[in-house]
Amino acid sequence: MARDPFRFMRTVAGSFFQLAIGILLLLSGTAIALGSDGEANVLARAAGEGTVESVAPDPPRADNVSQERLERWRAMSPEERERIRERYRRWKELPPEERERIMERKRRWRELPEEQRGYLKDRRELLKDAGPEDRVVVRKFFDRMHSLPPEARRETRQKIWGWRSLPPGEREEAMRSWPFYRGLSEGERETLRWFLFAPPGERSPHG
Repeated sequence: MARDPFRFMRTVAGSFFQLAIGILLLLSGTAIALGSDGEANVLARAAGEGTVESVAPDPPRADNVSQERLERWRAMSPEERERIRERYRRWKELPPEERERIMERKRRWRELPEEQRGYLKDRRELLKDAGPEDRVVVRKFFDRMHSLPPEARRETRQKIWGWRSLPPGEREEAMRSWPFYRGLSEGERETLRWFLFAPPGERSPHG
């Protein structure tokens, strides 16, 4: 058991990373797909089941482990350590091609500019407290984006990124040029605006 800290420390991460990977695809232009899973599977991933960072370890050499990482490991409860071990066991059971895909996603995440990573982490934090209604709207948004041809998806990403800097009134006017947004109910529009643009810690309109 003495080797455990060296093999598992990098598996500790936020529980919503897989959903952040989906946002990464939609808003940053990297070609990473959530796949065609049903809603239950997507939300399970969003809750931390089978997520990239929580499954994929990056085991360092024992002599390269930082004191900070060792201290974090030592500070964990037995339950937390066991969860990390279980995630590593799951990782080892994945087919090689699946592990390769996960590591590629992880690499692309690390290559994102800090601003975009911060934005995606903020969306992840918002979703932690999102209710079922909010998640349905977010899922609808993902489905719509995945249904678009690559060029249309890229253009929509660019528009969304640009809307972030607009005052609320101008942003609303600009978003009404988006057919998907126009097709939503007023409540769904509120949820989508919250998900895309709310600062960290702001509660959902339906929360």
